[in-house]
Amino acid sequence: MRSLFACGIGVAMAFAIASPASAAETLLTTNVGYTGPGLNLSSKANGNYNFTFGPITVDGYTFTGAPGGGGNSGQGSVVGQGSYGLGANGSFGGSAVYIGVDSGTGYAQLMLNSGPVSQLGFFMNYAPGIGNDATIWALDAAGNPFAMFDLVTLAPISTPGGFNQFQFRGIASTTANIYGLRFGGNYLLVTGTANGVPNAVPEPATWALMLLGFGGIGMAMRRGRRNKAILQIA
Repeated sequence: MRSLFACGIGVAMAFAIASPASAAETLLTTNVGYTGPGLNLSSKANGNYNFTFGPITVDGYTFTGAPGGGGNSGQGSVVGQGSYGLGANGSFGGSAVYIGVDSGTGYAQLMLNSGPVSQLGFFMNYAPGIGNDATIWALDAAGNPFAMFDLVTLAPISTPGGFNQFQFRGIASTTANIYGLRFGGNYLLVTGTANGVPNAVPEPATWALMLLGFGGIGMAMRRGRRNKAILQIA
């Protein structure tokens, strides 16, 4: 099984300097009440690793990657599928589709093509203790980071021995000034759902529509049986 992490990482990444978040920005640790855009990676579900530095278009975003030293491939970040390991946080593969930073010191980012939002986040996981701390940044219109959150310090993700387990992390602002999200500093995976499978779990509104649809079908079937019975009696 290919692994996103490697031993003996000793090269430091020269990240763009970003100030810690101000009172205007907060760290999101759940998608309950989340109003920002999602991330559908179904178009990348072709069974390949798809290493790339970008730029490429991914579901309404422009993706670019900037891996640091110590990566497995030296080819960029992963946008696709494959079997990976994130150390103590488990393994990933099968039907999961994700963006992975192929370095313990690099980063990747997704810039919105539709303009700024006040909330932006994804489901993610990382390799604890490998490379630098997993970190996320909010990006301005020029792609410069202006708010930074260290996930290991503020909201660590722990899924020991898990398989395809991701937790939501993001950034919220008091104004619509977030044009993108940068993530990295560690072998870090980002995806659109809690298990990495695109469109695997319907949203609450979708469930409601499905239940209404099933109810309508049931009523129609009962009405059809009743009408048939009346015709037979007649």
